[in-house]
Amino acid sequence: MRQIMLEKIKSIQSVLMILMTLGYLLTTHLSTIDSLKTALSSKANQADMLLLDKKLTRIEVKLEQAIITREEINDLLNSIDNRLLTRNERRNHSIERNSDGAKN
Repeated sequence: MRQIMLEKIKSIQSVLMILMTLGYLLTTHLSTIDSLKTALSSKANQADMLLLDKKLTRIEVKLEQAIITREEINDLLNSIDNRLLTRNERRNHSIERNSDGAKN
C-alpha cells in the first residue's frame, strides 16, 4: 500500500513539475513580449507598431491554445489514479491467486 502511495506521489510530482515548467516558460515569454513592446514603442512608427501587435497577438493566441486547462489537469490526474488503482487491483488479484494456489 505504501509503495502504491509513493508511486502516486511521484506521478503527481512529475505532473506538477511539468505544469510549473510550462507556467515558467509562459511567464518568461509574456514578459519578454511586454518588454519588447515597450522598447520598440519609442522607436517605431504607428504602422510598424500595429503590425508587431498583430503578430504578438497571434503568438499569444497560439500559446494559450497550447496550455493545459484545469479541467484537463483534473482529467489527467484522474486517469493516472484510475490506472494505478487498476494495476493495484490486478496485483492484489494475482497475489490472492498465488497465495490460494500455495495453500492447496
